[in-house]
Amino acid sequence: MHDKPSPYANANAVASYARDAPNKVPGLADLHRMAMLLLAEQAAGDARILVVGAGGGLETRAMAETQAGWRFTGVDPSAPMLDLARQTVVPFTHRVELIEGTIDQAPDGRSMAQPAF
Repeated sequence: MHDKPSPYANANAVASYARDAPNKVPGLADLHRMAMLLLAEQAAGDARILVVGAGGGLETRAMAETQAGWRFTGVDPSAPMLDLARQTVVPFTHRVELIEGTIDQAPDGRSMAQPAF
């Protein structure tokens, strides 16, 4: 069995992701808002949110824009996509930690960093 290379190892795919994703997924912004609203029903105002597959940073940015007390840990296996996520979440970097890896490298709830503010 051959492993197919990830499209997110391709610099062009990464560069166009933030621009193309909303065009390829109709209602993407609404999906992000809906996810945030559903989480907000149960999550505390100072919640720690784990985002698996966080490359690109679009959903993390959408939640960070509306939930000022939430802190985020994002995990993604693609270093180039995490670089894009870092650019996407620049206004919120003090509340976002990004980790290269898979769910196995994600911190459990007990070891996630506590809010610094």
